[in-house]
Amino acid sequence: MLLAGTVCTVKSSKGEKVLLGSDFTFSCIFNKQCTKLMFRNRTLIKYKQFPNSSEVSVDVENLTEPSTFSCNCKEPRSEPCGIDIKPGYPPDVPQNLTCIQKMKSGNISCIWTTGRGTIINTTCQLRVRDDLHLGYESTMNSTGFCHSTFPIKNSIVSQLFVSLNVSNSLGSKTSVKPSMPEIVNVSCSSRWCILHTDNHSLNVVEIQYSAVNGIWNTLQTNAKSRLNISSLQPYTTYKFQIRRKINHSVGLWSDCSQPKAAKTKEEAPDKVLDVWYLLEMKPPQSNSECFHIFWKELNSSDAKGKIQRYNISVREQMRMRNPIIAVPPSRNERICCSHCSVSVSAINSGGQSPVTFIHLHFPGLVSGFLSHRPLNNHSVALFWHKLAIASTEYVVHWYPVGNIEAIQWIRVVDTTAHITGLQPQECYDGAVTALQSTGPKMASIKGISTWQSAPEQGPVPQLCSKNSESLNVTWSEIPQRKRRGCLKKYTVYLMDNLKEDIHNFSVDHPNRQYVISGLSPGQCYNLWVTAWTDAGEGPKGSDLPFCTPSYSERMLSLVILTGGVVLLGCLILLCLCQFTSVQKRFLCCCQCLLPIIPDPANSKCAKTYADDQVNVWKCPPRLILFVHRENKNNDFHVNLRHAFTRVPQHTCGNPDALEIKFYLDQFDSSVNEEPDNVEVEEVPYPSICTYIKSFSQESSSSDATQITRITDMIEDYISTHGAISGGEEEDEEETGLDEFEFFPSMHSPFLEPLVLTGGKLTLDVVKIDCSEFLDCT
Repeated sequence: MLLAGTVCTVKSSKGEKVLLGSDFTFSCIFNKQCTKLMFRNRTLIKYKQFPNSSEVSVDVENLTEPSTFSCNCKEPRSEPCGIDIKPGYPPDVPQNLTCIQKMKSGNISCIWTTGRGTIINTTCQLRVRDDLHLGYESTMNSTGFCHSTFPIKNSIVSQLFVSLNVSNSLGSKTSVKPSMPEIVNVSCSSRWCILHTDNHSLNVVEIQYSAVNGIWNTLQTNAKSRLNISSLQPYTTYKFQIRRKINHSVGLWSDCSQPKAAKTKEEAPDKVLDVWYLLEMKPPQSNSECFHIFWKELNSSDAKGKIQRYNISVREQMRMRNPIIAVPPSRNERICCSHCSVSVSAINSGGQSPVTFIHLHFPGLVSGFLSHRPLNNHSVALFWHKLAIASTEYVVHWYPVGNIEAIQWIRVVDTTAHITGLQPQECYDGAVTALQSTGPKMASIKGISTWQSAPEQGPVPQLCSKNSESLNVTWSEIPQRKRRGCLKKYTVYLMDNLKEDIHNFSVDHPNRQYVISGLSPGQCYNLWVTAWTDAGEGPKGSDLPFCTPSYSERMLSLVILTGGVVLLGCLILLCLCQFTSVQKRFLCCCQCLLPIIPDPANSKCAKTYADDQVNVWKCPPRLILFVHRENKNNDFHVNLRHAFTRVPQHTCGNPDALEIKFYLDQFDSSVNEEPDNVEVEEVPYPSICTYIKSFSQESSSSDATQITRITDMIEDYISTHGAISGGEEEDEEETGLDEFEFFPSMHSPFLEPLVLTGGKLTLDVVKIDCSEFLDCT
């Protein structure tokens, strides 16, 4: 471009707008002869002049900012000639087009960018076309973005094509952006999904899909309404979205559709479970060993579905037992068997995983060659010697102390293993098992930790027993979260309150009991316990003050204890004696202590007076009872309503003997017969008890005499004192009979009947009235 001036004319090889960073040539053609000068932003610069020419020029390289170039004569001064040159960029394809429909006005407002900033003036043009007509056209200028607002005829726009044109002096770009598509429906199998979209006339569709929280994948296809995505993972939720354009080289991509989520179906797991086991303590009275079976849960990609249960089959000595079913979230099972193998498999709705077989063996124990070294706060390196435990494969397991359910394990082929995922200030137990054809060999290790500190809490001591010179003390466990590492030992502190001397005793963990000897009788002490880790000693627990008993206090305690035991025994015996059955058993047991009593029926006196009219023994008679048979069933009844008479003194009897006769009416008053009387004679035995014998008037009759029955059907003895002291009054006599109820009934459910009934009562069957046992002298 040539610019006229009074002195010269200027031109630029690339015009006033040049590409940023480009090279060009600036030249001036003078109209007269003079000393020529050239300036750049009013700064004198060097130039080159062609021979025999009035033209001068300068080569400009990498112009990055607007500059003013000019020329003039040194003498005489005149009006200069010059040009302003601006560097910039041509427009890019329009990008980031966004259109918003304003419901109230019915207009659509769009905004977009030209890519990078052009720096120089750029013209933007927007042309709108829907399916029916050519829409609004707008032109505007912008340095970095363009925007435009246009009206529409339809209130709701289903499809809208926007044509964009961006141009400046360095170039021009035109593009078309389709409207945003829509995913109507998604149908999936276990490995693929089909997207159903709205109808469109474009040829290029880009599908973007991703698993939840995963990386987005991109797929382009020429399909229009059915889009197929394969190579998906089973039982996985995916998000899908699409966008479209006119073709690969023309137009803009439309906005992405709203994401649509869908989940693929399940498949049977195709990976075997990693199974391990530990031997448990043998239960009492059990011939089988018990094992704790563990397995690692499959991750989502390996499970290919939701694991519903685990099947565990136990084969013991060629005999298949019923499967044991374990339901998640359980990842272990307890098996008791001998010489057995176990198979474990996972099951989801799609099927069953391949079966894992493992033989349960009692491992041989090896010790003394394991070592470990912390790597960081969450991992430990474990080492062992291959010569001590040789194998081609090792299983290393570990778990927090006291929580075997949280067991983890890895399989290695080397003699080094890195245990990861450990928690600081946590104590772990572990082991290395060498898998051999002759049987596993296991070496255990305890006290694995990464970083630890002194315990946060101390044990609480408790007194088990004490005497004058020693004390047996125990203490509680410290909670796992308060240990802050692996406990190594305990320290028991004992302070003499009188001398204020402190003694300490060390006890290795896990022992929690200690016997302190050498104490002074009658002295008071204070005791407390602390715990240790490798990082140091923790705080003490609560104090346990106590005093040892003196010798006199000890003897007094023994006397009080003995007296209390005796008193308690007497109270128990007294309470038991209140029961009639106990009294009866006690009196029966005492019979063995009585002297042997001869049978009066076989005595000389009895034979001498056998023909007496009243069948009464005169040596020595004391009491005669006449008992009336009440009916034909041999039921007898005694009535004490009649008076008694004194019996005259006999030569070999007691002058105070009494004879009492009872006359009772028969049960049936219509029969006018003499009542059958039974004489009962009481024969005194010196200084001990009284015997009673009953004689029947009808010695050969089947209506044998029976023992008197009271209305409550309880058989009683008839005491001598009760018969004599009854007097002539009926009430007094009946009261005297009630006293016989001291003795238990022959119908007691606890005692066998001691009185024989039926037939004739003779002295061969004797009842002893021991109500006066304690009064006998």
